Amino acid sequence: MLKLFQLLKERLKKVEYNNFYPLFFTIVFILILIQYSFSTLDAIFYDLWIKFDLGPKSKDQIVLVYQNEESDEFLGEIYPYTYATHYRVVEKILKDKPLGLNYLVQLLEPESKAEKEYFDNFKSVLDKFKKEKGLVLFGTEMDAWGEQLPPQELRSLSYSLSSINVDSSIFAKDDISRRAILNFSGEDSLHLISANFLRHQRGLPPRDASAYWGNYYNKEADATFVLYRFFDNPNESKGKVISLPIHSVFSTPDDFFKDKLVIIGPKYLSNSSDFVLTPFKNESEKAPKLNVHANIIESLAQDKTIFQIPDFATDMLAILLSVVLSYIISHVRPTRGLMITVAIMLVIFIISFTLFSSFGLWLRLSHLILSVFVVYYIWVPFRAIGEYQTRFAIEEEAKLLKQVDNLKRNFISLMSHDLKTPVAKIAGIADILAVQYQNTPEQAKLIHNIVNSTKELNGFISSILDLTKVESQNLSLKLVAKDVNILIENVVELLRYEATENEIEVSLHLGPLYPINVDVELIRRVLSNLIENAIKYSGKGSKVEIATKDDDTWVYIEIKDNGIGIAQDDLEHIFKKFYRVQNDSKHRIKGSGLGLYLVKYFIELHQGEILVESKPGAGTKFVVKLRNK
Repeated sequence: MLKLFQLLKERLKKVEYNNFYPLFFTIVFILILIQYSFSTLDAIFYDLWIKFDLGPKSKDQIVLVYQNEESDEFLGEIYPYTYATHYRVVEKILKDKPLGLNYLVQLLEPESKAEKEYFDNFKSVLDKFKKEKGLVLFGTEMDAWGEQLPPQELRSLSYSLSSINVDSSIFAKDDISRRAILNFSGEDSLHLISANFLRHQRGLPPRDASAYWGNYYNKEADATFVLYRFFDNPNESKGKVISLPIHSVFSTPDDFFKDKLVIIGPKYLSNSSDFVLTPFKNESEKAPKLNVHANIIESLAQDKTIFQIPDFATDMLAILLSVVLSYIISHVRPTRGLMITVAIMLVIFIISFTLFSSFGLWLRLSHLILSVFVVYYIWVPFRAIGEYQTRFAIEEEAKLLKQVDNLKRNFISLMSHDLKTPVAKIAGIADILAVQYQNTPEQAKLIHNIVNSTKELNGFISSILDLTKVESQNLSLKLVAKDVNILIENVVELLRYEATENEIEVSLHLGPLYPINVDVELIRRVLSNLIENAIKYSGKGSKVEIATKDDDTWVYIEIKDNGIGIAQDDLEHIFKKFYRVQNDSKHRIKGSGLGLYLVKYFIELHQGEILVESKPGAGTKFVVKLRNK
């Protein structure tokens, strides 16, 4: 137990607590954030999902008959019309045998004997239709004086509350209709009764208010509510539900209303109470209440209502999301972090819409979306500070490395220059010993070895000096017009003795060339290195072929041997600094590993190219391309 405690203590010492400060601030902000409601933001997304909802579909069983200014003028009536007109309208509709009739007109008591006669006829046809198991419901509204009931004698036909609820005191408080009243003071609403009647006609069992998905009871209102869904755009210019003015009822064909639920009510442009805001509308485009009634009834009939996921679940998800996103942003590059943040936002939207449209689940997005923004705008500054500190440290380290590199190059350059003098003296002394003194064969051989070794050492020093010039970028071209063939012949002549000693035939196939602008010394170095390598690695009794040709763009120099070749794995690295091919000849053939690196650099300095082809045991071919200008 003591060892475990010590181990835990040691690990805690290694923890960098500075990394936890952003996470601490993030969680604190999220905990504060979820204490507040952002209903306006939630309403934006809720209304957007409603507009694109794929849930309820129209069954074409509801027909709207409305009273408006046009009907008033055509019939010579004023709202709510005489019972004579209502009697004729109802008689024509009921003749087609509809499923039911919802009357949302606020009818008055008859004021005359003649009006009373039509009133009795109106009630009589409705009584008969109801006894034949048809639905007859009068809709009532609530005002400051209570429920507005139909005339006394019509109440026996059944009446129920038909008010459309708007979010005036809850949620977004924007007077938009999103909730339906299922039950008021223990009595089912007109919408619920009508929906159950449609369900019965479709062979579905009835549902009470408490059985609907997402219902809730409000004690203060003494009513049960539910979020409903739209099967149709309530905007009459875009909607698909059948609707017609009341005076057009008389011109409809036979059976026009057969097996339909007919809703009769007012739709006066001059009366704002006949219209209501919906998720599809803005303040200047309210929807007729008749269309909204139809949507509520169909939504309940299809059992397509909305269940709001509890706030505590959303809050826990917001905290979890903030922790996960904090980890991601703290471990990836800022640009990738931004892309991941945007992707998470899109995923949240997609999941929320899928839950809404497919399962009727409403996930309040405000806390989730704001949590993402809080995490991003807390972590990005902390990450930027960390990036700045890292960048500053890298810049300081780069400065130090540059100073060290400059010191290294200066040291190598000085040492190389200082080494050239004693090497030249050794070479001079060896030459004097060889020429001016009578040497035995063994002494002559030793002097010859000294001369060769000084040449080899001088080559190493020259390579290092060239490398120093390359790295310090102090190397500049001294261009002159020169025939490349002449340079090749000069280099071959200098290497003739070495080739003869190794019994190697050097074959020249030089095509006619025009002089081109080159740095003679550098190109001579390039040719010397490539031809000397071909001789070194060819082996005794082999052949080295050198060919030249040109076209309008390039002068081509091809150097080919039939020696040991180069493995494919090595071909990718032969032009790198200090790289030497791993084979048996490495140990007997001396080299610095800088030759091909400098060759490539000198050629590219001339805006040229170098290509190589090789296979083990099949020889190697280098092709140098120089600009033909």
